[in-house]
Amino acid sequence: MVNYKLSIVQKISLAGIFIVLVALFQKIFAVNYIAIIPFVRISFGGPALIIFSSILLGPWFGLMVGAFSDIVGFYIFDPKMFGAVPFFQITAIYALLGFSAYWVFKLVNLIKSKKLMMIIEGSTFIGILLFITLFICLTDSITLYGTVHNFTTLHRILVPIFTFILLAVLFTITYFIDKHFKKKEFNVSTYHVSFAAFILEVTVMLLFGSIMKTWAFGSTMFIAIFFSQLIVTFFNVPLNTFLVSYIMYLSRNIVRHE
Repeated sequence: MVNYKLSIVQKISLAGIFIVLVALFQKIFAVNYIAIIPFVRISFGGPALIIFSSILLGPWFGLMVGAFSDIVGFYIFDPKMFGAVPFFQITAIYALLGFSAYWVFKLVNLIKSKKLMMIIEGSTFIGILLFITLFICLTDSITLYGTVHNFTTLHRILVPIFTFILLAVLFTITYFIDKHFKKKEFNVSTYHVSFAAFILEVTVMLLFGSIMKTWAFGSTMFIAIFFSQLIVTFFNVPLNTFLVSYIMYLSRNIVRHE
């Protein structure tokens, strides 16, 4: 992991910039179905910037960026839709993402074997694929906002196929991202970035996030929230891998590091 040397003034200034940028990316540059499914969002840059802010500034500043970016984004874009007070459960998700990213990257950096990381990541995603397949085959319906949505035969065929395609795309993208940065002589392994992004996505966004969003939106929707977040995981890991790697690559000459 790159060790950046920044003064406290630089960290505070950068944290303010990150808060504004994350709020914009989370609300504007995102696939966000708030009116229909408020717990599903694919942000093209928001989580990646929170993760990078934690790596760059440290865990406590990462926590601040994650929490305040959600609050700022809420008061600029969402108060008319949700009311005067943001969901503290959602804020807690992004706060934890900002705090834990620094430690997860530091831990992953201790693992030298790319093969071991790929085996763990691949096995887990295959397990997720099997879980989705079994869930869609053994469950007749899910309840969302009091409405029952039935699974048809077409759903049971298409969802596992679509999930398998996402799994294949994930590993393909990781491979080509690694080749791309090797050509640029960038010394940070994208396999390490991918593995760290994977851990953060599963522990913070999928597990902790599903619990917090269930708390916010209603206990009867846990299965729908968890299942939806599982699908989003396949998008977020390669997306965050590329964005975090690229931001780290761009910052190598902007910020002096050890």
